[in-house]
Amino acid sequence: MIDSDDHVQHTWALTRGTDEITVDLWTDGYTVRVDGGPDDGLDDDRGRSFVEDELLPRYTAAGYRLQQDYQVNDPAQHADAVEVDDPEPDGRPSQCPECGGPVAYEPRFSDDFREGAAWLCTGCKWGRWITA
Repeated sequence: MIDSDDHVQHTWALTRGTDEITVDLWTDGYTVRVDGGPDDGLDDDRGRSFVEDELLPRYTAAGYRLQQDYQVNDPAQHADAVEVDDPEPDGRPSQCPECGGPVAYEPRFSDDFREGAAWLCTGCKWGRWITA
């Protein structure tokens, strides 16, 4: 059991008779945790849209009523967040060297070993890291 709600961004509380469901969206913006009801213990990483578009309609259709819906903490702000308007650096490959497909720039790509800017093939997933 977690004694603190520092990790929770938003909470939805639903009831049906004496049954209660609490759905928490964590401050990372994508982790969803369900406590109670048919999905007790559910952990998901699809974020707010999963809660609002799938879980809440499913629970209301099953007879649950939304009792509370409130902001708990501000979303987490990551110090290393990439600016939306960060320009793509020079040196983009004209095509994928593996399959010849188109190449896309991904400013926050990660694999098992590192994270950062990279060019990726949209077909075969070939990738070349951009080094500073």
